[in-house]
This record gives sequence, C-alpha cells and structure tokens, in this order.
Amino acid sequence: MSTRSVSLAKTTRPSFAGILPRDRLFAMLDATRKSVIWVTGPPGCGKTTLVASYLERRKQQSLWYQVDEGDADVASFFYYLGLAASEVRRKPQLRLPQLTPEYHAAISAFARRYFQALYAHLGAPFAMVLDGYHEVSAQSAFHDAIRVALSEVPADCSVVLISRSDPPPLMARLRANQAMEVLGWENLRLTQEESNAIVRQRGHHLSDHTLTELYEKTQGWAAGLILTLEQVAGRDSIAQVPELSTPQLVFDYLAGEIFEKSDSRTQTFLLNTAYLPQMTAEMARSLTGEADAGAILARMYHENYFVTLKQAKPEPVYQYHPLLREFLLSRVAEAFDEDTRIGLQRKAATLLEANGLVGDCVALLREINDWEHMVEVIRSHAEAMLNRGMAETLAQWVVALPKEVQQQHPWTLYWIAVARMHASPREGRILHEQAFDLFRAQKVQDVAGLTLSCSGAMDSILYELDDFTLLDRWIPIMDELLRAHPEMLSRPVGTRLETSLLASMVIRQPHHPDLEKWVEHAYMVSAAHDDPDLRMLVEPRVAIAILWGGHYPKASAVIEGMRRLTSRHDVSPFALSMMRLAEVMYFMLTAQHDECLRSVHEGLEIERAAGVNVTSHQLLVFGAGGMLTCGDLDAARTMLDEFPKLPRSPARFDLCLFHLFSTWHAMLSHDNLRAFQQQKLALRTAVEVGCPYFEVLCRIAAAEVLHEGGERTNAMAQFQQAYDLGRRIKNHLLEFTGLMSYARVALEDSRHRRLGLRALRQALAVGKPRNFVTFTLWRPDPLARLMSRALEARIEPDYAAEIIRRCGLTLDSAHTALSGWPWPFKAYTLGPFRLLRGNVPIVSSGKGQKRPLDLLKVLIAHGGREVTETHITEALWPRIDGDSAHRSFTSTLHRLRKLLGEDRALVLSEGKLSLDGRYVWTDTWALEQLTALIDQSWRGRRENIDKSTVAAFSDRLLDLYAGPFLGNEADEPWSQTLRQRLRNRYVRTAGDIARYWQQAGDTERAVDYLNRVLDVDDLAESVYRQLMQCYVELGRVAEAVEGYARCRSVLAARLGVEPSLETRGIYEKLVHPQ
Repeated sequence: MSTRSVSLAKTTRPSFAGILPRDRLFAMLDATRKSVIWVTGPPGCGKTTLVASYLERRKQQSLWYQVDEGDADVASFFYYLGLAASEVRRKPQLRLPQLTPEYHAAISAFARRYFQALYAHLGAPFAMVLDGYHEVSAQSAFHDAIRVALSEVPADCSVVLISRSDPPPLMARLRANQAMEVLGWENLRLTQEESNAIVRQRGHHLSDHTLTELYEKTQGWAAGLILTLEQVAGRDSIAQVPELSTPQLVFDYLAGEIFEKSDSRTQTFLLNTAYLPQMTAEMARSLTGEADAGAILARMYHENYFVTLKQAKPEPVYQYHPLLREFLLSRVAEAFDEDTRIGLQRKAATLLEANGLVGDCVALLREINDWEHMVEVIRSHAEAMLNRGMAETLAQWVVALPKEVQQQHPWTLYWIAVARMHASPREGRILHEQAFDLFRAQKVQDVAGLTLSCSGAMDSILYELDDFTLLDRWIPIMDELLRAHPEMLSRPVGTRLETSLLASMVIRQPHHPDLEKWVEHAYMVSAAHDDPDLRMLVEPRVAIAILWGGHYPKASAVIEGMRRLTSRHDVSPFALSMMRLAEVMYFMLTAQHDECLRSVHEGLEIERAAGVNVTSHQLLVFGAGGMLTCGDLDAARTMLDEFPKLPRSPARFDLCLFHLFSTWHAMLSHDNLRAFQQQKLALRTAVEVGCPYFEVLCRIAAAEVLHEGGERTNAMAQFQQAYDLGRRIKNHLLEFTGLMSYARVALEDSRHRRLGLRALRQALAVGKPRNFVTFTLWRPDPLARLMSRALEARIEPDYAAEIIRRCGLTLDSAHTALSGWPWPFKAYTLGPFRLLRGNVPIVSSGKGQKRPLDLLKVLIAHGGREVTETHITEALWPRIDGDSAHRSFTSTLHRLRKLLGEDRALVLSEGKLSLDGRYVWTDTWALEQLTALIDQSWRGRRENIDKSTVAAFSDRLLDLYAGPFLGNEADEPWSQTLRQRLRNRYVRTAGDIARYWQQAGDTERAVDYLNRVLDVDDLAESVYRQLMQCYVELGRVAEAVEGYARCRSVLAARLGVEPSLETRGIYEKLVHPQ
C-alpha cells in the first residue's frame, strides 16, 4: 500500500454489502435545510452505513474523511483532507494554503483561509463527511479548525459529522441558531419494521413472536441484531443475552459466541490481522502467510461481518469495524503468549511502515517498547512530516522515547528541536544545543547533524529576537564547518545553512570580513534554484543585508526578483510578508512615501488575513521610519500607536526599534522630554539585545537628544562610543549617518567647528558615490543648516544641492546671502530681470505674463514682505480705484501663482502680500544680507579678519550686484527708492573692501577690485576718488589723472554734471602738486 493508498483509505467513502436502505432516515436528510448535520449514536448502530448509503443513493458529490487519533495533530488533518479534495475534483488544480510553522499560533485564521479555498474548489452542491469525530481528544486544535469549517459552509452545501458523542460545547451556537440538524440514537435505532426487514434480507424465516422478541432484545441496535441472527443460526428461538453495561461488552459476548463457531483457519486469520487498522489483501497475505487472504476478506465483507471496503487504488482497502477489532485484540491477548504477540506486532509495524501507515507503525512499536526500530522510523520520516506541518505528532513520538534513548540518538533531539522551535524558540534553541553537543561527542563525526543543529540554534535565536549575543558561539562554528565541509553547500539543505549564517552575521557580526561573500554566494545559489519557497526563505534576508549596507540599486534588483517570483508562484503568507518588510525598509531608506505606505498596509493585511504576526511589529516601526523620512509625522504617529495593539507581544529587538523610531518622532515633534525618555529605552534595549548596527543608531540618537538638551559633553561621549563601535562594522550607510549627525552637532559648538567641517567633508565623500540622500534620524531644519555649511565651505556643493532638492529642505529669507542654495525660485532684479524655476528661466511669452511679472517686481521693490494691496495697486493701476483695482490685483496674483506653479511661494494674509523666503530667493534680499554681514565683520579689528573671508565677500558682492535694480527697464516711481538704496549699499561696501586691501598692504588688489566695481556701476563717483588715491599710493599718477578724466566724461555724458568739489580737489593736487 503506497502513501497515496493510505490517504485514499482515509478519504474514500466506504461501501457496504447487503445493507437495508433506511428510507425513513433518507427522507429526514432530504427534508433538512441545515448546512451542518450531526449523526450520533453508540457503536454499531449504523451511523456510517446510513450516511454512506444515503450519498450513494442520491448520487451526491461528496468528500469523505475518516477521522482518527492522528488528526489530533491538526496539520495531519489539513494534509490528508487536501489530498481527499484533490481526488474528488482534479480540475482546476487545487491550491490550498500551506500550514507553515508560523500558523500554529493562529489555527483559526489559517482554517478560515483553508476552508474558503477548499469549498471554492469543490463547488456547490457538495457534502463533506467527517466520520469518527469522537476519535480526537478534546484538547486538540482540530476542534477549532472544525468550528471555523462549519462557519464557512456555502449555501447548498453541507457538512456531516459522525460521532459516538453529542456535539461539543463549541458548537452550541450552531444548535442555538438552528443551523445544525442532529440525528441521534432515537432516530438511528431500528424500528420493528426495519428490524424485520433485515432479518428477511439475511435469509432468516422467523415467527412474528420471535421477531418481536428479537427486537425487544436488541432494542433497534443494528450490530446486536446481526450478531444475534448469526447466533440463532437457523433456530426459531432467541438465546439469552446477559445484561451487559456497554455495547462493546455485548458485542464481545455475542461475537465470542460466533467466533468459537468459526473454523480455525478463519480464527487464526482474524487474530493475526487484528493489529492492522486497515489492510489490503497483499498486506494480510504478508502478515499471515494465508494465500487466500483476499478471499477471506471479501467473504467477510459480502456477508456483512463488520468489515468495510474502500475502493482505493491500486487495490481495495479493508477495515474491521472498531467493535470487531477491539474484540479481536482482546482475544489476541488471551490466545497468544507475549513473545508471539510481540513478534506479530513487530512484523505488523514493519508492514505498516512499508505501506505508509507510519503513525500506526509507531503506535505498535511504542506498545512493545521497540525503541531502536522506532528511532529509525522517526529519522526516516521526520523531514517529510515537518514539511507537511506535522511537528506536533513528531514531537509526541520523540517525547515518548526514554531519555536514555534520546541521549544515544542525537537526531531524535534534533527533530524535536525543529518541531518546537517556532512554538517556543527558547526551548528549540536549548534542544538544538543539546543535539549539537551529542553529535560532537560521537566518535564518528556526523557533519549533517552538526551543521543542521548549529543552524537550528542560530535560527531559534534569530526567531526569538531577544538576545543576539548567543549567536557569538555559533557563527564561528558554522563558518568553520562550512569551510571544512564545502560539500554541504552543494546539498539541498546547503542554502538554508548559508542563510542562517549570513542572517546571524548581519544582525550580530556585521563587521565579519566574510559577510559580503556569504551574502553574494547565497543569492547566487538561490537565484538559480527552482524552489520558490526556498528562494523566499533566502532572498528577503539577502535584500535586507544589502539594504543596510547602503547598496540600494542592488537591493532593488533583489526585491524586484522576488516580486516576479511571487507573481508566478504561490508562496506562504510569511514569505510574502518578509518580502513586504524588505520593501518597506527599501522605501524608508530611499524616501519613497507612497510606496512605503502601500507596502506596510499590504504586509499587515497579509498577516491579518493569515492570522499571524511574525513581521507586523517591524512593518509598523520601519513604516513609521519611512513616514518620518518623508516628514509625515501624523502617519508615523499612527503606526507607532498601532505597535502595542498587535495581538502578539513584541520581542525585545522589536521594542528596541520601536523606542528608536519613537525617539526620532519625538525629536521631529520638538518633544524633548519624550525624546529623552525614548532614547534611554532604545539604547538600553539595543545593548541588551546585542545588535551592534542598531546600537550605533541608538547612540547617535542619544547624542542628538543630549545635545538638544544642552548636555554637550555627554553627547560627545555617545558620539565617541558610536564611532568606536561603528568603525569596526565598516558600513558605508552607518558611517554616513554617524558623520552627518556628528558634523551637525560639532558645527554648532565653536570648540568643535574644525572637526565638524572635517566630518561633513568625510560624510559627503562617503555619500556622494553611493547616492545617499536621507538617513535614519535626519531632521529637515538641522540638515538644512548642515547643507548650508557645506555650500558655504564649498564642500561637494553639487551633491549638497541634490540632497537639498530631494529632501525638500528650505531656508528662510534670513539666509538668502548663502551662495549655491537651490531655492525653487530665484528672482534676479539687479541688472536685467530674470526669474528662474530651479535653474530654468521662466520666459515671458507676451502680454499675458507681463502684468504678473510686474506685480512680482513691485512686490520686490517694496521689500517682498507684507506689502499692502494698496501699495501694489497704486503702483500698477494708479488710475483705477476701488473694486476694479482689487479685481485686477486678485486676477494678476492668480496668474502669477499659475505661472510659478507653486502656491506656497506667495502668501496673502490680511490684505498683505509676501514672498515666502523658503521657496523664493531674490538678489535684493541677498545683497542686503551680505552687506549687513560684511558690515558686522568690520566691527572688530580689521587686521584680524581672515583674508580668504574678505576675498569671498568681495567675489560674492560682485556676483550679486550685476547692475542697478531693474536697470534695464524704464524708470518707475516705485523702483527708484530701492534702486538708490541698494546702489549706495553696494558702493559703500565695495569701498570698505577696497580700503581693507589697502590697509592690508595689497593696494594692487584694491585697484583691481575698484575697477571691477566701476565695470558694474560707472556712476559711482566715490569709487573714482578711491581709485585715484590708490593709484597715487602706487606712484601711478598718470593713471589717477586718467581715472578723473573717465569720471568727468561719464558724469557729463550720463548726468550732465561735473565731478564734485571733493573729486576735483584730488585732481587739482595731482596736476598742481605743491
């Protein structure tokens, strides 16, 4: 009998020979409209016969399942029921959810998905029969699964449950809602007429008196009736049957009477086959040596001698009625001595295993204490059982072995460790450790046992997420084993071993020199593999390892490969949620808000529908991180609030992540007290859990929070510890994060500015080739200040500008003097007017855009801040009053906003219009800030000012002042005031710079600078005077005279005036020296 035959024997509807149709009960079943039917009664009352014959008579499509003790392991039930369903209807191909270990804490949720898929496959109308419900112990999760199955039954379908007991309490609601029909003993007991019909059908001719007496004796019990008829055997009288308390005792009495009348050959056959719960003719021949075994079984079936037949393939399967089998087993104990019984049981066990009845085999071996044989059976079938989810059964078998036997056979400990790992990771770890120690103590090295138990210990630690320091023992052991035995990597289990190692290295030893090699090799092997489940075990972990190393394009390629794989194959919900977790991390680190949010919701929905919560905590915290990366504090708060509400308690590592991202949220919310509290919890938990990568991040967070609280010494101490730990890891993303955070803090402390600039230079050098933009714990305002310092110091200005643009960083108008900041809009009004969006000019396309741009120019001319509508309308529409002017203003403002494409650039509040300095830069603001900054620098001793600073001021001033305010446009009253003020500022500041160079002994540089100033504004008479004095100082009198001549010519030609007395006085001294 093959395994397939076993399943068919378990899932094939029985057939019975020579039975009486129960038309009375058939009518009752026809009349019921309820989806659940419970058939209950004592053994031998015809429960199974009734249901099977009814389905046969009505030709109804059905799925038959014989429940037994093995179904107490609900995984066995799901597995065999799936096989049954695939036989009932072969097309379309059946795709049922797989009971992976993650489901064992949520059987009800799994059962719902399972039965929804099963019922959809079967299609209405159908009947599902569960025969022998009473065989499963009350404590089994099987009953929860059935409760769900009954709640999901579609219309026009039914589930029939056959049991010796009444419906259990968990089905009380079905009865209360009148959704269950119960056929009990009062319904099933034979009527007088049915009893008489059976007598006639079996060829007996009894008087009415005897028929009545027979019925009174048997009380409508079908089994008792048949046995009594066998006993009377042609007599018209009924023997006295003692009053016994149970059907089994009565059956034993009557069967004993009949058994004694059977020939010895039949008796021997029955006793020798009693240990087989089901058998084919070939099995019976092998066990008994009886050549006519098939004929004996067929005869017993056709004579309806408590034998059922199931038409399985390749050959039929027979089963003794439970009452008959119990009777035979009691007779075996009386008829055979102990050695004979043990020999028979051992032979039966071997036969059962060979035919796929492994559970029955183990039960017999346990009964005779044949532990060595039992160990071999366990080892042969353990992996297949785990693949089917039957960990509970496997664990029960191993636990049944004496302790000394377990110690002698490390594989038994290994298999129970695997079986227990997901339900109890800590117990699984301890058992794996014990198995490893036993394997290591063996004289002959078992490499498979050593590597698998080592891998199991690591997986248990990783699954528990509690104390990663425990991995320090196992990483070098596994590394050494795989180096010494590379052949293990070529076996099917090799990829799993490699995955355990690389995941352990990532989480505990990210500094390991071979980590990248293991990651690359695992991915290469996985990508070439055909098994989607194996690939989805490996590739999410590979993607996460690559991600946290900062290799975003490579991680994206791995994730995209997983998406293609899952679109073509069915994989477990846990594998899908792991892929979603990798996506969430990727979108968090690359600041993709909508994609991150979608992956979080999809991952959570996968786990909610499956009833598991393996990755839900991390989906929420990394999702919150993604929202914080993109500045969506409300969405982040929502996710963090959901974290403690999940059904499963968070692991310690998950708590570390929660406190870290809560710290980040508090910092962004300017909640310093909460930030301080959360960073303490995060750091303490990170140290306890033993994850170096996140300990570095937690120390960086602590440093930022302490700095904000004024504890600068403690902040620097945390940075130092983070640096010392991070230096070992050699992780570019972590290095970038740490350097950026340290640079920001150091630059705000005058004592550490030099170190801050150096750290900033190093950070941008690390980040630029890897296209790092955002990072964990970044905040917009501090990062904006940091990038402004990078621009000021000319440190990777293009890369700094890219970070600014992609992060949407803004500076207010108080920083417009800064060169290089990529404002969304730039308005140039000094010299020719230009308006840029980014670096692209907004070109006027005619009259339609002229007025909006005029409004912008007027706004700038009046300072750009809180300019009243009245000022603007008087400048642009001086001849229009009242409502008309207001309508013109409103319409033109709307057109200007449309032209810009950014409503936030212009703010209208209480009748006053302003440019928002975070989005719009103007050269007028920049010039005024720059000149004020230069003026401030002169307040100290000028000789103490750094020459490079003055040189930068000089160049920046000339860059900004490209000519008078709107100098290429017609003079307007509203532009003249600002034009003159800015020109005066420019000339005065330029003169101050020139005097600085003179006083610094670099008059040649002063001359050059003054000439450059005059190239921009040749009407600045004070500049001519200063230039003439510089020439005199250099002894270049002729050039001084030429300077005066140029001044006089320009003033005469442009303004029609002569030089001032002061200028002429300098000239007279040149031409008429005393």
